[in-house]
Amino acid sequence: MVKGVRVDHRLVHGQVAFTWTHFYAATRIIVIDDKAAGDEFQKMALKMAKPAGCKLNIFTVEQALSKMEKVEELKDSIFIVFGCTRDAARFLEGYPKFKEVNYGGIAKKEGSKAFGEVVYLNSQEIADTQRILDLGISIYMQQLPTTKKVLLKL
Repeated sequence: MVKGVRVDHRLVHGQVAFTWTHFYAATRIIVIDDKAAGDEFQKMALKMAKPAGCKLNIFTVEQALSKMEKVEELKDSIFIVFGCTRDAARFLEGYPKFKEVNYGGIAKKEGSKAFGEVVYLNSQEIADTQRILDLGISIYMQQLPTTKKVLLKL
């Protein structure tokens, strides 16, 4: 069962690998990121960053969409992490079954606007976010399970 869905440009790092995985009692992390799925070095680094005893899958958006029926049948407690809003929007349009998404970390870049302490969206990311909101999916910003959830409003 999918326990949480997060967008975080850092993918599997300290907060995701330990704090959020523990919070969800996740036994499997699924990274859905076209770039990471095509980069062997990054895949190796992500595998090293995951907690011991936790399974890790790294899929492109298309691979993930094709596997969701099987994923839903798994007995694992699953935490899904996207590396960018573009991949999240594409996936959620193809599989709009989740009620909410956590924006946990989207890097500051040229032309981006701050929406939270660690959430900066440029015009393309704002468009992606609007696509997700248009699906009826709530988006909240929350770095850690112990910090306050703040709804993202465009």
